[in-house]
Amino acid sequence: MAIRKVNERRSASARFITGLDGEGNETYITRTLANFKPDAALEDVFNVVVQIGSLFPYDIKTANLIDRCEITE
Repeated sequence: MAIRKVNERRSASARFITGLDGEGNETYITRTLANFKPDAALEDVFNVVVQIGSLFPYDIKTANLIDRCEITE
């Protein structure tokens, strides 16, 4: 029997630099945006993350894409 993917979900997260700790290391917060369509173009997902991220008073350090699904027979 073939293995297939079901319940595909896509989300993206943005990691923001919030400042420096006492040792001079960057401190961060991460915010996740959920419910992107599984076939959403990477450029579109990135643009949404950047646009939403611009609402925060911090700079985005990284943007991450998370694809999740169940695999079954």
